[in-house]
Amino acid sequence: MTGSVMLLGCLLLGQAVGQAPNETEATVRRLVRQLDAPQLAQRDAAEQELIKLGQDVLDLLPTTTSGTSAEVQQRLARVRHKFEQMAAESAAEPSRVTLRGDPIKLSKCLEEISRQTGNRIVDFREKFNQEKTDPDVKVNFEKTPFWKALDDVLGQAKLTVYPFGAERAVCVVGRPETTAPTAPTDRDSFDSGPFRFTALDLVARRGLRDPSENALRLRMQVAWEPRLAPITLKQAAAKLKAVDEQGRSLAVEGAAAELEVPVDPSAVAVELTLPLALPPREVKRIERLDGTLEALLPGREETFRFDKLTDAKDVEKRVAGVTVTLERVRKNNEVWEVWVRVQFDQASGALESHRGWVFNNPAYLEGPDGKRIDNDGFETTRRTENEIGLAYLFDLEKPPTDLTFVYKTPSTIISTSFDYQFKAIELP
Repeated sequence: MTGSVMLLGCLLLGQAVGQAPNETEATVRRLVRQLDAPQLAQRDAAEQELIKLGQDVLDLLPTTTSGTSAEVQQRLARVRHKFEQMAAESAAEPSRVTLRGDPIKLSKCLEEISRQTGNRIVDFREKFNQEKTDPDVKVNFEKTPFWKALDDVLGQAKLTVYPFGAERAVCVVGRPETTAPTAPTDRDSFDSGPFRFTALDLVARRGLRDPSENALRLRMQVAWEPRLAPITLKQAAAKLKAVDEQGRSLAVEGAAAELEVPVDPSAVAVELTLPLALPPREVKRIERLDGTLEALLPGREETFRFDKLTDAKDVEKRVAGVTVTLERVRKNNEVWEVWVRVQFDQASGALESHRGWVFNNPAYLEGPDGKRIDNDGFETTRRTENEIGLAYLFDLEKPPTDLTFVYKTPSTIISTSFDYQFKAIELP
């Protein structure tokens, strides 16, 4: 899967092969109508034709409402689910770069890598008071994974990645003189799909009086392509395996424990400490460490629009695996409240009380002129395993008669895992 096809909420809208945009739209409308045809064969054919058009037509599929026939709802749900499956499969694959030719300027090269992969790259050198040079770099990439291509370019330009830029981007800065000029090695760094795992340091502690204080801690950085926006990352101790240079197993502390790292929406990297038991003194290195990280990823972002707000009551709209219901709009003293219920077919634990990502979903009013009116806060009205209710507050001078309520949310929550491996890590 090329980098130009971005994960779930970042899929680029294109056209079906051999068709102009208007023709594609007309084809989709015709096939959607045919989903409710009298003959079963016609309905089946329309569903299959929609799938053949490919996931680029996802934006052209209509949002279902309570007035949509059950037959059309079910078939559109299957089509969307198929597209979501295709996108979810691509989530486990790295973005790739194809770029060849004469040496080009660094700035143009990074711009092209960003365009092909959908990964934002920001030059942070000015913020570090570093000279912002623009040297020539040589490129010869043919479907090269994003991280490998970036390593090559940054190595030539004597730059490195600054993982704490908080811009949901790969931030690059000048490489300190103390930093090794080589790219990450297979021993201390491992690329798994769009993720990069890097071993940072290993700390051993030996309790001189109390052996229970003995511990071995491996600190690693988990980075991901900025096109992703993980909700949370989890590392189960049971999914860590380590052996020493003699092939003997090294114990992992808390075999039933699970480390969970909440992810800031603007972050592109986190640090995680793996808890190992301190081995006997004769052990000189961790010959190999294998782990599996579980990632909870938001699916494609969908937009739900509701009008006739003052008359709205339990207006339900559904796309793929999420249903958004506008329960009611009412005035409470000086504030207007817009009550919304969001229900996922399968939230995979994403709505647990300690996870606040859903509160970052855009929710606003929009005027006839397209002007956006942001909410002034919200209250949680309910929370279950797969459902959350929210009352958004708006300070309006008059009733929202001619306004539209806009709510955006991922259409699915994807749970997937990524394997990684470190080799020959010397003990301190």
